[in-house]
Amino acid sequence: MAQIEDNKTEVTPKPEYCLILYSHGRSPPLFPAPDLKYDLRSIPNPPKALREVSDGRSKRLREHLLSEPKFVDKLRDVEADIRRAMQEKTEEWELEKFESEQIGETDDEKNDDQNQEDKKKGQPKDMDQGDEDEDEESSGDEDEDDEQDDSKTEPENTILLRVGCNCALGHHRSVAFVHELSQLPWPKEWHVEVIHRDLEVKRAGGTRERQKARFRGKGRGFLEHEDA
Repeated sequence: MAQIEDNKTEVTPKPEYCLILYSHGRSPPLFPAPDLKYDLRSIPNPPKALREVSDGRSKRLREHLLSEPKFVDKLRDVEADIRRAMQEKTEEWELEKFESEQIGETDDEKNDDQNQEDKKKGQPKDMDQGDEDEDEESSGDEDEDDEQDDSKTEPENTILLRVGCNCALGHHRSVAFVHELSQLPWPKEWHVEVIHRDLEVKRAGGTRERQKARFRGKGRGFLEHEDA
């Protein structure tokens, strides 16, 4: 009983916040699917000469993209989306925790009532049986405590938000965009992780030419837009 009462007074631990930002090419899609996903192919490409000598981590390339109104506007919109999504996830987490605690308190109250009833009905000749019952109950409580201890390390105490940002190949626009996103003034309790899925992917021989041939039939403007 004392153990149960002590548990009731424990403060519910605060969640850990984790924001994972992915840059990637348009295919294959991210798996599992991110909570938020953005297609950046409508943002004008940096000059070809700049793309050929650098990727989205380049300061020069990022500065060029930051001079593009579409890039800056998109950055602002995505920041707002992320903050809103994280707030919604926090509210859901708090509601689930509250409901879980309410169920736990109800179960404890039922156990208390049952114990009081057993004491009133108890007789000396039943003491041995009562001790055995208590041992079984104690064993059950220990198992429950072990389960509770294990649950502390499970993901339910982490609020995770995954954001996917794609361009054509995942080398320039999406990489620069995710880098700039990661540098925004997020709350200090957030852990921000950046993953460039396709940055180190090597192009197979002839892939570039096949892409150009495929897009050439769809229009030169579209080809330039899809270049990287």
